[in-house]
Amino acid sequence: MQDFKPLESLAHVWPEVIVVAGIVLVVLLDLFPKISKTAVMLLAVVALLASMVAGLPAGFPGQSKAVFLGSAGHDAYGFFFRMLFLGMGVLAVMFSWTQVRKWPSGQGEFFALLLSCVFGMMIMAAANDLLMMFLALEFVSVTSYVMTGLLRKNRKSAEASLKYILYGAAAGGVMLFGMSFLYGLTGKVDVTEIGAALKDKPIPMMMALLVSVLVTGGFAYKVAAAPFHMWCPDVYEGAPTPVTAFFSIGPKIAGFAMLGRFVHGVFPAGPGADGFELRIVIAVMAFLTMAIGNFTALWQNNLKRLMAYSGIAHAGYMLLAFLVWEPSNVASLLFYAVAYVVMNLGAFLVVIILEEKYGIETVQQCRGLGWTDPALCSAMALFLFSLVGLPPLAGFMGKLMVFGHVIDAAVRVKPYDWMPISMVVAAVLFSVVSLYYYARIVGFMFLAKPETPPVAVQRTPILLSGLTGIMAVGTVVLGVAWGPVWELCKTAAAGMLR
Repeated sequence: MQDFKPLESLAHVWPEVIVVAGIVLVVLLDLFPKISKTAVMLLAVVALLASMVAGLPAGFPGQSKAVFLGSAGHDAYGFFFRMLFLGMGVLAVMFSWTQVRKWPSGQGEFFALLLSCVFGMMIMAAANDLLMMFLALEFVSVTSYVMTGLLRKNRKSAEASLKYILYGAAAGGVMLFGMSFLYGLTGKVDVTEIGAALKDKPIPMMMALLVSVLVTGGFAYKVAAAPFHMWCPDVYEGAPTPVTAFFSIGPKIAGFAMLGRFVHGVFPAGPGADGFELRIVIAVMAFLTMAIGNFTALWQNNLKRLMAYSGIAHAGYMLLAFLVWEPSNVASLLFYAVAYVVMNLGAFLVVIILEEKYGIETVQQCRGLGWTDPALCSAMALFLFSLVGLPPLAGFMGKLMVFGHVIDAAVRVKPYDWMPISMVVAAVLFSVVSLYYYARIVGFMFLAKPETPPVAVQRTPILLSGLTGIMAVGTVVLGVAWGPVWELCKTAAAGMLR
């Protein structure tokens, strides 16, 4: 057993330490009723920014290493997601403030829980053994349950929180059951050691299939992939809109980050190697996720439920990167994650503005809004067409990266490998289906005549307008000048701990 050097390991996690300190300070500051809630919000922003600054000197670590007795990885991959999650946290605090400040209670608790969720997401991206992965996943899940039900007198919020807890408990139990099998078969908890053990002594096909199904259950729940997606629409609709906006990008991307490290450690030769059946499970899961997400979205009228099924569909697209696990596919997954954060968060910012400014919650209520508020509706059209994958927007480049590298790797590594290629063809067809429900929103905004002209009940907060503009610019820039971000993604993918 290697010597444990806590101070040496602690030197690599200063950003996480600062976030924890921020959580404690937010809780303490919120105890004083005379202190403005604005000060609590600003403290949360300062904690996240300080964490980013503390992590920048390390940059992309030149040498990957395992810390805390191998339970966490300090590498370029973890650094990439650490900075991404902290950036998400800053944006989430800022766009949440316009609604959170109106809540009768729970304002300080919201920011403490948001920081806690960001901390858990950072641990998820760094976790390198089964125990740490499960603990990090449950930590993010528990904070998410509470955030969903923060509006205690709102029946939809309470119902969404209860459903979230039930589905999360079931998925966590299934995942833990699969991990116990994996530990029993190899005697290891470190994912890289498990990979080495499986290479030396492959396990029977049926047992491999069973373990694959069980373990991926927890990951599927966190990224809202079928058949563990059923919590998503109810939680998105019932949770406060700022919480929904954060859930649509934060925990989902963290789930993919942890799944990537799990696959990279346990299956260094790819998820279909060593007789293990994980690739079949992922392929079936990806197809069902894309099908359910896209076709169910066709009948949705509530904007948040529609965006929930949209997120489910995009989880299916991102799962395709795991069918042929190579550095180029890892990089394409990271690029898609960045593009998805920008365009999906932009769409949810518009949903928040529609709810605050006009009281709009459904697609049909958007009738004729494009002529009343053309700038806002044009931004929404931009984000929605990017989610479809139309050029020259971020979503197009994200899908092109994932789909293109999957086909390239499938042809290069194993000629005539029909599974990845057929899945990409299916993903393209599903993307065509998605054009209908995204364009339906734009059609109601610009082409439908309103029964009564939409009336603004209040002015759009400058903060929300500014953030929406930034997301719109980012959506275009990632579609036409994607080179620098792609280079960062390649560096992060090549630096994963081995």
